[in-house]
Amino acid sequence: MLILGIAFVACALACAIWYYLSLRHNRRKAVRVLRWIEAALGGQGHVTGMRWIDPSRFRVPLRLTSGIFHRAWVLVEFTPCEMPVKWILSKLKNRQDLITFQADLDWPPSFSLDVNNFRWFARSSRKTPLEGRHWTFEQPGPFVISTRMDWQKEITAAMSSLAGSSNREFLNISFRRRSPHFSATMLLDSIAPTSPTRSYMFESVRELAASSSASLY
Repeated sequence: MLILGIAFVACALACAIWYYLSLRHNRRKAVRVLRWIEAALGGQGHVTGMRWIDPSRFRVPLRLTSGIFHRAWVLVEFTPCEMPVKWILSKLKNRQDLITFQADLDWPPSFSLDVNNFRWFARSSRKTPLEGRHWTFEQPGPFVISTRMDWQKEITAAMSSLAGSSNREFLNISFRRRSPHFSATMLLDSIAPTSPTRSYMFESVRELAASSSASLY
């Protein structure tokens, strides 16, 4: 019993240390991300604060110069690491840090629309090496898998705007009748200093919302 008690205390102490170090790591990382967000806005807005939701998620209110968005904020989601089990599961699932821009529009959409961006890579056999000189690649154009048989005119116009967007970094784009009316999710690395899309990421979000909003009304 004494050995079990010592083992339990040691395990609890290790978890407590892990939790403290992960919180410290996330706080430091959050400071860097705030600088990334400020730089990605490119003078079109500013960060006005930060509010933690849980150890791995926080919201950043924005004050934007553009009149398209109202009550805008950014949701940042780090890969959960505050507990060893969560960290291991996140690694097994290959989860990555995400950032979601959310805002209300001048006029709420008349419908709800979720667009998810999926990319597939296939090979003929598992034994075939991923890298080879004799590979033949084919890149088909984008296509849509829908849960609806018929699209109303507004949805068709919105999908045309989305398909015409030059940026393919968005993982999810949503329009909602209720607040937030518009949201766009992407990898956090998309706004990192080394990302080639950093300088125009927010501009892409603004143009996408503006063109889609204009086509809806």
